[in-house]
Amino acid sequence: MKSREDLLGLLNDIKRSEMEEDGMGDKFHPITMRLLTYYCNPNHTFHRYKQFKIRKKTPGEFRQISAPRNRSFMALLRYLNVLLKALYSPSKNACGFTEGRSVVDNAIRHKGMNYVFNTDIENFFPSIEQPRVWKRLQLPPFNFPDIVAGTIAGLCCMRTDEVINAEKGYYRCVLPQGAPTSPIITNMICDTLDRRLNGLAKRFGLNYSRYADDITFSSMHNVYREGGEFRKELERIIEGQHFKMNERKTRLQMRNVRQEVTGVTVNEKLNVTQEYVHDIRKLLHIWEKYGETSAIMYFLPKYKQDKGHVKKGIPDIVNVLDGKLMYLKMVKGENDSVYVRLHNLFESLIAARSTSSAISNSGVTYIATFNVAEFESKYKATVEIVPSSKQEAGESRDDKTNDNAPRPSGKGRYALLVMEGSKGKYKASVDKAISAEEEKDVKKMYISNCRDAHGKQFWYVHKKTKSFPANKPLVEDNIDVFIKKLCDLLN
Repeated sequence: MKSREDLLGLLNDIKRSEMEEDGMGDKFHPITMRLLTYYCNPNHTFHRYKQFKIRKKTPGEFRQISAPRNRSFMALLRYLNVLLKALYSPSKNACGFTEGRSVVDNAIRHKGMNYVFNTDIENFFPSIEQPRVWKRLQLPPFNFPDIVAGTIAGLCCMRTDEVINAEKGYYRCVLPQGAPTSPIITNMICDTLDRRLNGLAKRFGLNYSRYADDITFSSMHNVYREGGEFRKELERIIEGQHFKMNERKTRLQMRNVRQEVTGVTVNEKLNVTQEYVHDIRKLLHIWEKYGETSAIMYFLPKYKQDKGHVKKGIPDIVNVLDGKLMYLKMVKGENDSVYVRLHNLFESLIAARSTSSAISNSGVTYIATFNVAEFESKYKATVEIVPSSKQEAGESRDDKTNDNAPRPSGKGRYALLVMEGSKGKYKASVDKAISAEEEKDVKKMYISNCRDAHGKQFWYVHKKTKSFPANKPLVEDNIDVFIKKLCDLLN
């Protein structure tokens, strides 16, 4: 590629190919040069990136996420990511953001070692500035000319509030954490770092791997003493690549403690934590003994508290459990007795769902139905119907609501569902047949946990009809007492 026109043509080829694969080739509209030129200028901040914070595992700490603000920009970066992945293969030591490699590949290199040394890079993504990305794209395997490299670097970087030259209006531009192109670019930038750290590992007889900003060394002998030759060389190499070691997250794990590498235990064999298995077992036990909705009501507040800041819509307990079991299988193996037992129980619960739920004429499955008053009392929840007048005025809009319920018809009302322990709100559809007078009396309304014809989960507030099944009751009236007893039993 010699020009922006060449880059634009290739991005449009990628877009056309993807749309044709999805059977949408007749709806193809090319990306224009005007759009490309606009988005490659980091000074056009409004339509490029939106920022928000998510909690880290460390209490009180947050991670700044900068995600593309609109669909057209996100799509453009996705097509660009396809191009970069086709041209570049990360080093053998890079296990993060690399197809065919995972946290398990990163951890297995350090299994059964006497010493496991971990550190990470402080402010990893914001440490990579736009000029560095621009220069890297001019080197092999890309060899892009200045105009193409500059355009791609402009697309992939974000302007900060830090002023470099006030007179000329220059601001510091960095790699945003949250863009689809950022992961592969970090590996591109870290090629020299990986090569030098791998050389350091060979010099001292160590194993080395890197997962994003997480750096791990391991060995049977101890060379990791603070102030020792290895530590000095490690710091020199990292700082020489314009990064900084995070001293707070630097640790040496010896064999007599649980050694973890990117969340995977590596002492004698690869394993997950006991808490991880307990979480799966608790959910499956509640589902098996007290019904799917009881499991959902235990699961939702906890999930919302942990992940609600990054996950939109109502989380599907089936998808979450399936993902957890797939991870357990990846770490422990498909023949592991713990995985086999939990997976078989999960499959039996899924198979039994069709016999315990009612299906309406529209293909909606009603998993369980409650009287709203009883639902609020038993599950310590509140169900508030938002009047159409407020909705039209925008008075009840809440950025923390999760809107993946089907759009209600008629008056366009919806309900806000809030559960104890959850900081956010879930949207629920409302039956248009419910009158303004009826919605004031919660004893005359019902709420159902449903799945649509495509398997998507939602809540629905409605009048009682004969087609809705009765809910399988909990043994304990107080869900908290029930959960506490169950946890005590499992622990």
